[in-house]
Amino acid sequence: METRIVQKIFKEQSGFSLIELLIAMSILALGMLAAASMQYSAVRNNTNGNVSTQAGMLAKSQLEMLKNQDISSAALAPGDYSDPTPVDENGNPGGIYNRSWSIETLGDSARRIRVTVQWSKYGGPRSVMVRSNTKGSGV
Repeated sequence: METRIVQKIFKEQSGFSLIELLIAMSILALGMLAAASMQYSAVRNNTNGNVSTQAGMLAKSQLEMLKNQDISSAALAPGDYSDPTPVDENGNPGGIYNRSWSIETLGDSARRIRVTVQWSKYGGPRSVMVRSNTKGSGV
């Protein structure tokens, strides 16, 4: 009688087979790979956004500096200009940004200023351009 009870207990108990375990592990591995891929993409996009924001701020700071000059100063003389070497996000030499600007005459007392910041990230060229008209002295 005891033998039958023991056999019945073992028949009712069931576990995972090796195939089921391998399938479950494969699904878990695919899920973990997808999560790692999303994390990598998020970090990369965050870095791109940060670099673009820095480039925009670099262009705006150069534009504001030029707009605050007197209209008759050499800083607002018509022509094309650029930094001699690539600059960092603060405008100091040694960064990834190439900054250039052009100044056009809009009559005797006004100028059009265009500032372009270019850089290369992840194999592709990127750029930001801001422009404004000025009468000098912050106007």
